[in-house]
Amino acid sequence: MAAIMKFVALLALVAVIHANPVAKKRSISNLIDVVEEYKLLFNDLSHEKDQLLQFARVSLFATYSLMNQDLLKDLGHTRNAIEFGFDELIGDIAEEITEGGNEECLLNLTAQIRREQVELAETMGVCSALTGSAKDDLSYSFYEFIDLLQRLSTALSEYVLWSFAVENSVTHADRQAENIRQMYEDSVEMWDEVVLPLIQFEINAMEYNRPIIVANNKDCLDILIEKVDLLNEELREQLGSCSAIRA
Repeated sequence: MAAIMKFVALLALVAVIHANPVAKKRSISNLIDVVEEYKLLFNDLSHEKDQLLQFARVSLFATYSLMNQDLLKDLGHTRNAIEFGFDELIGDIAEEITEGGNEECLLNLTAQIRREQVELAETMGVCSALTGSAKDDLSYSFYEFIDLLQRLSTALSEYVLWSFAVENSVTHADRQAENIRQMYEDSVEMWDEVVLPLIQFEINAMEYNRPIIVANNKDCLDILIEKVDLLNEELREQLGSCSAIRA
């Protein structure tokens, strides 16, 4: 923004050089003063915009990262439950075999455990897919919003230069000076009343949806962990039946 305002000031200075009537020189001199004054104001506004854009990026990315950490933690816990949750039972089956238990019955029981693990892993994949879809929707909204903020910031920065491109600063210097004042007020109003509420809304939306996505994912995975416990009970009863056959 500061570079643009410097360029605008240069345009106004060139206009002064080429303006002959005293009234025009006075008007353009006033325009230069306005440009110099609002150059600082626009520069401060641009700095504020950059800081807020960075704040939005950091806040949204931090929330998204925390959500991923929570999801991975629950996913890892469930994966361990499926992979290692039958270890004690498998160890008991192996011990039973070495002690002369009914090998066919015990091996069939081991194969059943493996089938159950595969089925549980596939169901875990379904949970992950559903969660991934919801997370992708949130991610798309996040990056779309950041892109919107960047385009708004760029548009506000280029508005001043555009105004000079469509307005004759020599013949309408006073109007151009008023345009600069009005553009600054419009820019501040847009930033305060449109952009800032959008930033806050998106941050709130991310904070609101993060625990919901994590909780839905955990509910899906908790069902699998409960099933591991139930299967252990059922399969241990079958182990008892295999032992009874030996007896």
